[in-house]
Amino acid sequence: MALPKHPFIYKAVDDAINAFGERHNITARQHFAPLLGYRGENSSIMLGSTLNYSTYNPATPKALNIDQMMVLFRELGEDKKIILDAIAKECDGVFSTNTEVIADHDSVRDELLQIAGLAGTLSNKFLEYKHNDGVIDDLEAGELEHIAFETRKQLLAFEEMIQRIKGLKE
Repeated sequence: MALPKHPFIYKAVDDAINAFGERHNITARQHFAPLLGYRGENSSIMLGSTLNYSTYNPATPKALNIDQMMVLFRELGEDKKIILDAIAKECDGVFSTNTEVIADHDSVRDELLQIAGLAGTLSNKFLEYKHNDGVIDDLEAGELEHIAFETRKQLLAFEEMIQRIKGLKE
């Protein structure tokens, strides 16, 4: 029996491939299909079948393999963060790029303003949904979860900036 597909990862891969296509103004599935081992005139359709996580045949799920994921990570560039964020979120974590950011007074202030803005947006959305009908439905909960996750990412970036400042003073 084949293992079931996990929708979070396939949705993230599909989102990352689409973001790559938009960023480069190309048909991304046609670009990635041969790189992932799909050949022939229907290769992009075969890739689409692989990325489908909702209406596939569980007996033959056509899952991505580790080597295909590594090709995607190499080729996607900055869009691979979409996949890494999805994995981190599934593991109750946050992906950090660990890139060097200048940690000065202005950048710390800007980071705090972004965090405050996200926290305000989260609070406003919650109050809006609560006052609409008193019930937060799945779509609203998903939006709140997304804003909370983005807030957590900004908080992590802020913590890293503060750690760099402490490291510079030591």
